[in-house]
Amino acid sequence: MNISRESTGELTATVRIEVLKEDYEEKVLKQLKDFQHKANIPGFRPGHVPVGLIRKMYGKAIVAEEVEKIISESLAQYLQDEKLDVLGNPMPNIEKSHQYTFETEKDFEFFFDIGVAPDIKIDLAELPAVPRYTITVDDVMLDRYIDDMRRKNGNSIHPESATEEDMVTGEILELGPDGQPVENGIKKMAFIRISDLTMEESKQRLTGITKNEKLVIVPATFFEGTHEAVKVLGITDKDAEKETISFEFTVADIYHIEPAPLDEAFYKKVYPELELISEEDFREQVRKDASGSFIRETDNLFYRNVSDSLVKDVPLDLPDAFLKRWLLEHKENKLSPEEIEKEYGSFSDSMKWQLIENKLLRENQIKVEEAEIRAYIKNYFQQQIPMMPDDPESEKRFESLVDTVMKNTEQVRKINDELYTAKLLEVFKSKLNIEEKEISYEEFITLASATHAHDHEHDHDHDHDHDHKHDHEHEHEHEH
Repeated sequence: MNISRESTGELTATVRIEVLKEDYEEKVLKQLKDFQHKANIPGFRPGHVPVGLIRKMYGKAIVAEEVEKIISESLAQYLQDEKLDVLGNPMPNIEKSHQYTFETEKDFEFFFDIGVAPDIKIDLAELPAVPRYTITVDDVMLDRYIDDMRRKNGNSIHPESATEEDMVTGEILELGPDGQPVENGIKKMAFIRISDLTMEESKQRLTGITKNEKLVIVPATFFEGTHEAVKVLGITDKDAEKETISFEFTVADIYHIEPAPLDEAFYKKVYPELELISEEDFREQVRKDASGSFIRETDNLFYRNVSDSLVKDVPLDLPDAFLKRWLLEHKENKLSPEEIEKEYGSFSDSMKWQLIENKLLRENQIKVEEAEIRAYIKNYFQQQIPMMPDDPESEKRFESLVDTVMKNTEQVRKINDELYTAKLLEVFKSKLNIEEKEISYEEFITLASATHAHDHEHDHDHDHDHDHKHDHEHEHEHEH
């Protein structure tokens, strides 16, 4: 067997594979003998069918199968040995390859076109500055934070009638068309925070309601959509979607929260480790913490901005004609030439980012070990479930939970990618030129929404990349 390669462009080449009779004959004979022993043909005893007859009946298919195996395995091994970083998949060159019948031919010659990934040079320090945002917490937002803290730490009282800021609890009973309770119908406790209701008319109906008072609730008109009905009443989606379903709600209790006073006792309860005396000191500490709570969101936007910047500013050419052909011939895509032409720009950007990302992971020797994934999962559960210090039983329970999650390959992959992103983010923060900017939360939401919409424009292109070699390589690197 002979394999050779001829360059057809700066990033394309054609691989020639010559398969000779001696490459496959031994395996073909073995298969023929296996068929001979197993064949059950009228007129012949089992195992005594002439091999010539077996060859006549099955030889063509066996030769084709063995040649196909040799081609597939040899091409994969060749690409690996030659360290060829291919894009997409090798595609048969129809013009050069012959159509063989596998009946009379002994030697075969096949040609495959390949696209090769370009060499990439990335110097993060030399690239244009990328904006990194810090959200400033204005007085209006700060007041909302503090009001929420005061309510959470306030005292609960039970007034006779409800205001819009209160929560009413009571039993709901499913009613029939005659207005009477349905036998074996829905009967359960409901907890309704009046201020959370979307419909203004519904808020007004509950405002001023008193203990033991009854109210008929028709989910279809009382709530804005089934999601709100499910959330507030705790009923199923199926029940909430019934336009005719209704409930009798009997108020059992009313809860009103008296916000905690702004005094030293309150400051100490919220920040036990700090000595905050004045309201001004307390407000500044809350402002600082509130701003810090947005770091994850601002980091996500920063990462997306960096990826967009790198795709735009890092010199990187692709074999565009080859990739468009690959998209057209790829069975899962089912795209027309017009659709490929229209969407190729975003597909190209997506592929460029994959190449750049993998390059940065290799250059910065970024890896994620299994122990890190396990630690991530364990830390998540420890935040959700209190654990007694130095408790061996608790430790065993957490390890058991970690083992369970580790069996979920999709969940592990997501955690794996998140850890890689976090490590690459630190590289960006340490090596890139960064333009620090302070913006309001509203401005940030506008920017993030625009970026999110931009990302969705690329979603379809990411679907095309699932068989792209670099996509598999990225997963392979993550696994190791």
